Amino acid sequence: MANLKLNKKETKIEVQIIEDGEKWASLIEKAKKSLIENLEIKGFRKGHVPSQIAEKYISESQVWNKAADLLIESEYSNAIELLTKEQIATRPKFVINSISNESIDASLFSFVVPKIKIGDINKIEKIEYKVEEISEDELEKELKNLDDLLKTLKETDNKIAKDGDTVNIDFLGKINGEAFEGGESKDYDLKLGSNQFINGFEPQIVGMEKGQTKEIVVTFPQTYPEAKLSNKEAVFTVTLNSIKNMVELEGEELKEKLNSLGFSSKEEVINKIKEVIKNRKEEEADEKFFRKYINEILKLPETEVLISDEVLKDQIEEEFKRVEAQIVQQNMKMNDYLKMVGQTIEEFKEKNLKESSRKRITDGLIYSKLIEKLNIKVFDEEIEKEFEKLANNAKSTIEEVKKQIKKESIEGNLIFKKLIEALK
Repeated sequence: MANLKLNKKETKIEVQIIEDGEKWASLIEKAKKSLIENLEIKGFRKGHVPSQIAEKYISESQVWNKAADLLIESEYSNAIELLTKEQIATRPKFVINSISNESIDASLFSFVVPKIKIGDINKIEKIEYKVEEISEDELEKELKNLDDLLKTLKETDNKIAKDGDTVNIDFLGKINGEAFEGGESKDYDLKLGSNQFINGFEPQIVGMEKGQTKEIVVTFPQTYPEAKLSNKEAVFTVTLNSIKNMVELEGEELKEKLNSLGFSSKEEVINKIKEVIKNRKEEEADEKFFRKYINEILKLPETEVLISDEVLKDQIEEEFKRVEAQIVQQNMKMNDYLKMVGQTIEEFKEKNLKESSRKRITDGLIYSKLIEKLNIKVFDEEIEKEFEKLANNAKSTIEEVKKQIKKESIEGNLIFKKLIEALK
């Protein structure tokens, strides 16, 4: 086992990992052997390159880095155990301080939780806690979604397609007389007016008769994702197979649909929708109340929040990764997005992420301090009761719910609820 030493500084905690002598020499040899076994040189099979030849293709730094990887693999759990006994605020990072054939001096480090002191909360005047009423518009919107859910597409006796109908079509698209990938389908349901297809395609189906075949001419937009189709004129041969409309489910079909959703009647679903909206309103009220409370704490003259530059920088990086993931989900590269908004990465972080990151850290620190100060605790029986409630609501078993929702998530929600009740 390597020599592990815990070093505490004002804003940083590190576990120093030192290895030398025979143990480090052994890791050096293992690293060299591993690199040779994975070396590929023309004229030799992988793993069968003679050592005297292989060593010419492997640099000293490669060997050292591989040996360092082997060291951290063997010592990581011990180092993490030492580090996480302290109050750390950032994910541990590994760094090599010095390395040679004789020894290695490395560190696993993290930055400490920022210091916080909150003023006398008894000086805060009573903050209004208000749960908004469920508006008729909100309920109507949700009930419309329910109505749509309890409908199904059925073929009608209509002979001519009109805007708003769902038509079943076969189509084959060609460019310059040649079919292209993705340009053909059979028995495709398309709602006219939904703009699912290229601009100009759906309006040309309006007025077609059932059984009719027609050629539809459209032009792919300049910005079409498939570059080879961009700005190209295409001719689609379209056959209208049938015309469908949404109709309300009735009788056994309605009963079957309701049962699949876990309900026995439409009234039961409506009551559940009202309950869900009510719970959402209460959650919104909790968030608004807590936001106001944090703002009042920050106004107290005795309140101090000291966030180190390192912790803030780490949080900004986490925020940036989240933003980048969202951009990628929209089929856009981060560099392209930054060009669009006219900012460099550093400018984007400074203008868009710095203050929100500072606020996120501050909120978390105040939240933790309030839980400690007010001695907010959640017990296992309360968590189990919440799992039981969720299982009943979902018409499922506790075991199934536990597979979907982590205990820590339930615990966090209950702590927040208790905290709000204590502050009200």
